[in-house]
Amino acid sequence: MPATPGKIPDGDSSDGKSPAVAKTAEESTRKSQDPSPASPIRDVDTSLSCGRVFGVVQLIMVLVTGAVLGAYLTAHLLESEYKNIVANLQSDQHKSLLKTQNDYIKCQSHLTIEQRSNHEDISSIRILADQTERAFQRRVEQYLNETNMAYRVANEGLEKASSYLKIEVEKHEFTRSQLSQAEALLIAEKNDHELLQQNLTKTIDRLNEEMEDHEATEKSVTRAETLLELEKEHHESTQLQLTQVNKRVQAIRNTMTEMTRQLEDARSQLAEKTKLLEDAALELDAAEDELDRRDIERAECDENHREMTKCRESLKGALENPIVHSDEAAVEAALESERESARKANAQLAQVLEEKEELVQEIKLLDDEGKEMYDAFSVNIAQAKSELKNVERQRDDFMKITKSMKDKITFRSRQAVLDEFGPGPHYVRLIFAFPSSPVNESILLELAPLDIMPHTIHTFLRMIKERMYAEGTFILSRDHIVVGGPVDLHNNENNQILEQRMIRQGYFPDGALLFMEYTPDYPHVQHSVGFNQAGGPVFYFNMKDNTELHAPHNGEGGGNKEGDPCFAKIVEGFDVAKRIAQLREGEGELETSVYIKDTQVVNIAA
Repeated sequence: MPATPGKIPDGDSSDGKSPAVAKTAEESTRKSQDPSPASPIRDVDTSLSCGRVFGVVQLIMVLVTGAVLGAYLTAHLLESEYKNIVANLQSDQHKSLLKTQNDYIKCQSHLTIEQRSNHEDISSIRILADQTERAFQRRVEQYLNETNMAYRVANEGLEKASSYLKIEVEKHEFTRSQLSQAEALLIAEKNDHELLQQNLTKTIDRLNEEMEDHEATEKSVTRAETLLELEKEHHESTQLQLTQVNKRVQAIRNTMTEMTRQLEDARSQLAEKTKLLEDAALELDAAEDELDRRDIERAECDENHREMTKCRESLKGALENPIVHSDEAAVEAALESERESARKANAQLAQVLEEKEELVQEIKLLDDEGKEMYDAFSVNIAQAKSELKNVERQRDDFMKITKSMKDKITFRSRQAVLDEFGPGPHYVRLIFAFPSSPVNESILLELAPLDIMPHTIHTFLRMIKERMYAEGTFILSRDHIVVGGPVDLHNNENNQILEQRMIRQGYFPDGALLFMEYTPDYPHVQHSVGFNQAGGPVFYFNMKDNTELHAPHNGEGGGNKEGDPCFAKIVEGFDVAKRIAQLREGEGELETSVYIKDTQVVNIAA
């Protein structure tokens, strides 16, 4: 006979459980088994403050207490639910039995009535009653089997709940042990935290000191930048003064050249006058010789005159005598001719003496003029020499000031690079966009050593970091160079934006560099990079060895031409540079725009 479904042993009153109840208990148990409270205890960060640690401990205590209470409440709820289920099953079974009994009684009554009313149908009714009774018994047995099955499931659920409760108790004990360990760990971590707090206090003090030092450094950098701007302005004024001084020196040199030319002219005129004087002296000597000859002739004339006087006296004596007078007329004519010659000779002599006096006066005047010109020239030469010495002294002073400014700029630029970019070697990547290619190309540059040109390196790194070359283009390609920079010959609006950006940063129009920092230790070999004569920001790639072409040399209009600063070399992307160079058309302009999309300071060591 099957067991009575309405009775369950007392020992199983808390062990049976339905599947739904078992599932609910399993979910509650799974929630109570969450090991997360223990994980924060093991992974407490040593940098948490003491208040946060105690807060975590309190949270763990609350969670553990909640887990214990949840387990207890879950067991209590399971037991209550099991009792309700058993009561419901007993009630349903009792109702079913009552209904079955009523049905059976009704059947019996119907059978009796039928037996009374119709004896013929008794046998069939009995058969039907037997069938009904057997069906009823089958239904009762099926119901009892189902009830027993439900009891067994409930008992299994209760057993599982009991096992879960035991597991929860064990876990609670384990949690308590872990909590004890956690408390010990918390005590140790508290001590470590206090030690860390002390170290953190020291670290904060040190950080505050470093922040103060950093602020002082920033102030020093600001002052240095201000001084750099002032020195730049002073350098520009010094350059202007030096230009003016050079112009004055050139003017003085031109004046001295003109005065030297005038002196040469005066000397040539003096030589001509001297030659004239020499010619006049020769003529004077000739005139004196002529005078001497004339004196001799005059003496001869006087002798002749005396002889003629004697002749006259003899003639008078002859007149007194009756003699022919034909010879007397001839003698008189000869005397008259001699007198005429004497008068002409005297006139010529007077003219020669007058010319001699005029030449002597002219020689004195020329001599006085030569002395005055020489004295004036000597005074001008002395003044020019004195002014030239003053100018040279000023130039030397300016050169000393300029050298001092260059040394300061060099030192501060080197310090700025060390503080911001490190000792190097320094690398820069230029990223390009070709119109015919959807993929960007790049070139990697290795900058020159910091010690040989710190100002140029600092200026270029600052422009790269500030992305001054972004959206710039390459504008020119020749056999020996490829030129690029923050310019755009194909888009005037973009070109204006680039120009205004460079002006705001002081890189345009007077050049990015404060002075040209050329050194023969880093020449313009093939695949090197240099700034143009303006000192940037425009740069160029040397497509072949341009050492002699871009080194210092004499300019076409006179004077020395400074060398272009060569500050980097291509170490990656040679094919990209060659590809840009091959876009040349006409006299060197590029047929399409090659844009500089981005610039980056690269840390190769990283």
